[in-house]
Amino acid sequence: MGYVIVTDSVLDIEESYLLQNDICTVPLSFTLEGCDTVEDDFGRTVPFSSFYQQLREGKNVTTSQATVGAFASVFEGILQSCRDVVYIGFSSGLSGSFQSGCMAREELKGRYPNQIYCVDTFAASGGQTLIVREAAKRRAEGMTAEQLVEWVEEFRSHVVHWFTVDDLMYLHRGGRLSKTSAVMGSLVGIKPVLYVSDDGRLIADKKVRGRKRALEMLCKQLNAHIQEVGSYPVTISHGDCLEDAEYLRKYILDHTKVEEVEIHMLDTVIGAHAGPGTVALFFYGDKRGN
Repeated sequence: MGYVIVTDSVLDIEESYLLQNDICTVPLSFTLEGCDTVEDDFGRTVPFSSFYQQLREGKNVTTSQATVGAFASVFEGILQSCRDVVYIGFSSGLSGSFQSGCMAREELKGRYPNQIYCVDTFAASGGQTLIVREAAKRRAEGMTAEQLVEWVEEFRSHVVHWFTVDDLMYLHRGGRLSKTSAVMGSLVGIKPVLYVSDDGRLIADKKVRGRKRALEMLCKQLNAHIQEVGSYPVTISHGDCLEDAEYLRKYILDHTKVEEVEIHMLDTVIGAHAGPGTVALFFYGDKRGN
């Protein structure tokens, strides 16, 4: 292959898929009760269920973006193998990791004849996963690195993220949402519904009374905006609330033309900010938001 796809560790996908498709990840990390863990170990050091249980118990968690050094190490290893790099990055609207990747590119510029391309997905979690999976297919079909970057820049605006959380204060504490928006989610019985905007930021869009109605609202957004049904996967990511994810999957299968829905666990770095009980829906649609 003439190039390698690199992305951040915030994907909701199995490690085996990345290995089979020659996709490299650069790890973000989290610190839980003083213990530092890089995310690339896919739950081996801190199992996902244990991670979310500790969040429920009020344990302190912070996250760290991928460092310039981590990106430079991965990029340089690829350049030394005489291949280009196409870095498909975690939304710059949610993390500084994409900027770290761009800085690593500048550090390595001119040292090797091969190129590093950086493209912002303005996506996260299952949305970023969808872009990376589809990009891997197009690389296998013969797209050049330049063609793939152009394709991602067009495709990303159709990658729709809708989600609901149990407690918006997780997003507020992590700096992803204003206090005013977060307070909305503390009202008794009110469940917030949010989406990721075209520039990769979180938008608190709706207030719905009751958990099931919030989940059903995600399906309503899918019905309103999905395109090319069956051409791209529809996926659900959850913050250790499989029963709710299963409810949403069945509701989608019963109320839409979608015939298959994947379920994945929400990765730990995103989960640290979204919190336990998060349910997120990702699909290919006409636009992000309403």
